[in-house]
Amino acid sequence: MKAQVSFGLNVGVNQSWMQFRDPAGHSAEENKPLTRFNADLLVTVPLINGLYVEPAIRYITKGANLTAGGDGEYTRRLEVHYLEIPVNFTYKIPASFGRLTIGAGPYTAYGLNGNNRIQVYNAGNVVSTTDYSVAFSGSGNKGIYPGTRLNRWDVGAQVSAGVEFNNLLIVGVHYSRGIRNLDLSGNSTIRNNSVGVSLGILLSREDY
Repeated sequence: MKAQVSFGLNVGVNQSWMQFRDPAGHSAEENKPLTRFNADLLVTVPLINGLYVEPAIRYITKGANLTAGGDGEYTRRLEVHYLEIPVNFTYKIPASFGRLTIGAGPYTAYGLNGNNRIQVYNAGNVVSTTDYSVAFSGSGNKGIYPGTRLNRWDVGAQVSAGVEFNNLLIVGVHYSRGIRNLDLSGNSTIRNNSVGVSLGILLSREDY
């Protein structure tokens, strides 16, 4: 009777960075994390003996702050907005205050849109700012690099850990790593990485 589906809501802060590699495997730009918010709709389905499958629908922004040139004469802030579906297999350990959770599983993400902001500096001052929209098509994508073709779909893996308190509040951390090369042009290798913390609430719990 207790084996029922439960739901929850999550909001969080994530830091993401993109791996840019040339055909020889070398990184062409300094890559600093991009900090943005994400929001999740959580679903929990009991399986057996403390094991659960937990799919989610997540809105998340991934990207990077990139610097080119020996003296950092220009910077690029690349943002791509995704609708992501992680599916974790989670083990929950009972505790006096609630439950400890640890999980892992795959994710797939659909690129909605994005932006690439380029700022040029002179003597430490911004002299120009240009914004390019990131498009997903078979044509050259000026928003990433001239001639680059960006894959709309991303695929990767995620690990997570957290606490479910008896008052139905939940806190957690997660790390995800893209395994799909997002550059369709073959000029480079581009992969997403993200780490985040979250706070949420369970709208119900399957063991109540």
